Amino acid sequence: MSDDAKTAEVKTNFDAFQAKLPELLKTHAGKFAVLRHGETVEFFDTLSDAARFGVRMFPDDMFSVQEVTERRIELGFFSLAINNIAA
Repeated sequence: MSDDAKTAEVKTNFDAFQAKLPELLKTHAGKFAVLRHGETVEFFDTLSDAARFGVRMFPDDMFSVQEVTERRIELGFFSLAINNIAA
């Protein structure tokens, strides 16, 4: 999968997540959401569980993980590391 396609997937997922965030905070605060093609697929208690699920279910790496929180979190290198683990 091209980097452009992965970047587009992440943007689509993030935009959809942000739109749903007010409702998700009421029902899934503190959980980690796995998203694919702009849809929320599943929620997990830990980032590692969410990432493992994503890798297992979507071997094309076309998924994102977002924490359901009001805090803005910049994962930086960790985000890159998770992406490399999935590859």
